Amino acid sequence: MNATTQAPVDGRSARWARHREERRAELLDVARHLIHENGPDVTMEDIAAASGTSKSIVYRYFEDKATLQQALGRSILSAMHAKLLDEMRELESEVGREPAADERIHAMIRAYVETAQRSPAVYRFVTRPSDGLNHFLNSVSRLVATFLSDDVPAPQIWAHGAVGFVEAAVDTWMTELQQQAAQDDPGTRRPLLTSDELVTYLITWLMKGMHA
Repeated sequence: MNATTQAPVDGRSARWARHREERRAELLDVARHLIHENGPDVTMEDIAAASGTSKSIVYRYFEDKATLQQALGRSILSAMHAKLLDEMRELESEVGREPAADERIHAMIRAYVETAQRSPAVYRFVTRPSDGLNHFLNSVSRLVATFLSDDVPAPQIWAHGAVGFVEAAVDTWMTELQQQAAQDDPGTRRPLLTSDELVTYLITWLMKGMHA
């Protein structure tokens, strides 16, 4: 009797939870596109207007901008992780062995740089100094640690150091690109590193340090 009366409640709860998750994902997608188009200074009011809803509804799903920052960071990291796993499977199939540490780290750095370059505004939003940034970088560090080979000593410490180094380097590179793009006279622009060159330099610096 109890099982019979409880089942409909469980069904409604499951449907409501699924609806909330779908609605949250929709709002997050709207926020991502809005930030990509208009820059990292968009407000919760902007997101509400673009979603065709009220600000109070947005706050039901994201307590504040820091919560939104964390959610967007998790979404980016999840996509990055899926892409990395695909690349590792492809590489293992091509070379017939498990990818070496430098190959894994190269893929990680390339994915990070490509993510920043694909949408500078979203990258700036996710990596603004805050608890959201700390959460994002800690999550990236844990992901990097899982991609290291077993012979790397203190993988968590190395991963945190490497991520901090890469994040600072990419941030500086992105700033230089923005400053150059804002210059009125193209003739005064000095050559900057391409994304491929940046990845090559970063992996070289990191791996030399690891084997020193």
